[in-house]
Amino acid sequence: MQFTENEFRDYLFNNHKENISDLIVGRRNPINWKSTEFPPLRFLLQKLAEQRINKLLDGLESLIITARELQLEKLGDSTTRLDLFGSSETNGITIIELKKSKQTERQAFTELLAYANHFCSIFPGLKESSITSVLIAPMETRTVRDAFVQELVANNKSLVALIPKDDNGKITLSVYYPDESYYQWFENNLLDDSSMLTVVITFPIIEGWIDDDTLSEDQKIPDYSKDALNIISNEISHRLESEGFHALVYASQKWGEIGQFFPYPNTICVAAINPFSSFRTASYEDTIYGASEQGRLSEIQSIYNQLSDDERKFWLDGIESSFHHRLIISVQEEFQLCFKNKNGSSLDSEISLPDWYGFKTSMIDSVFTHQLDIYLTGLLRLIYMTYISHIYDSKENCIFYHDDLPKYSYDTLRKFLPVWEILRGLGLGEEQT
Repeated sequence: MQFTENEFRDYLFNNHKENISDLIVGRRNPINWKSTEFPPLRFLLQKLAEQRINKLLDGLESLIITARELQLEKLGDSTTRLDLFGSSETNGITIIELKKSKQTERQAFTELLAYANHFCSIFPGLKESSITSVLIAPMETRTVRDAFVQELVANNKSLVALIPKDDNGKITLSVYYPDESYYQWFENNLLDDSSMLTVVITFPIIEGWIDDDTLSEDQKIPDYSKDALNIISNEISHRLESEGFHALVYASQKWGEIGQFFPYPNTICVAAINPFSSFRTASYEDTIYGASEQGRLSEIQSIYNQLSDDERKFWLDGIESSFHHRLIISVQEEFQLCFKNKNGSSLDSEISLPDWYGFKTSMIDSVFTHQLDIYLTGLLRLIYMTYISHIYDSKENCIFYHDDLPKYSYDTLRKFLPVWEILRGLGLGEEQT
């Protein structure tokens, strides 16, 4: 491109304040899955990402660029400038950063994220996902492309990348869609039972507040007990969502005839994706191995090789232990917050870390029980919702949950069995489906 960065910025501001979308080319429909088998996670996440990119592109059609080189000032800090600033009816605040060269696009991407954060600080209550960030750059740097996918999919940011091109004086902005290789590390075994960390809190019957099924002739939990247990699960799921855990949360209560033999028949179960699971990443004699894509293991090996001998020995165990600790504390604190009372007494409870497969297949813990609503957070929620959308859009291609598919999709969102079975199916490796 013959323009300098400043000239290109000025060109866009002077000529396309209200119609920058006229320059955008290369838009396409999201990827489609036609098999009757469970789709791999990488497909679901690629489809989700491409749908989000297209939705943001729709919003750019109403974008009005209102400023260039907008100064952002913070007390005690130096002033920074963002290239172009505007808003649209659909996307709200929109910030655009331009870089022509491969060498500077990583800096531009970092600046974009910082600018979004700045607006959140001056408008308390605003989330970064509510700000549309547009990167206009060559997108030639692997680090930037990887970060783009991570921020768009895992961190729920509103991001669009456009590649500037000059074809004999005709300026275009080509939409960047990450190819499927950028989703390859979102493997199905991320949902494997061995990749999950389980935290279980059990506690007693609280007469008049959380009673069991012995009070009714039809052997059902009283509605007020269901409501209480579901509220607790929901509150814990909100806490985990805010702290970046990808988890499922549900409450259960042992059947009254069984529960009478247990001091703590009420259960809150949290099963979270463990990013440091030894099933997927482990070391032996200074070699990183695991049930995972070799490219991912090679990247970890590269980091491992640069650590000192003393640090290597406990590195993976240490970061996994820290993850365990954070999850336990978050669940425990939110549970205790739910049981604060006016007289200041605390509720007796027990916490454990059972094996997820063993727990969910246990007759006592998962069969002779009333399973209540299930709540999903983070990637688990995104994956599940994308799959539900997939089976409703293509019912004839659905291998599971087809004949019993409810009329409306909302009826699938909190039911324990379909959530459990769909996530189990999605967690199978492609050679198993």
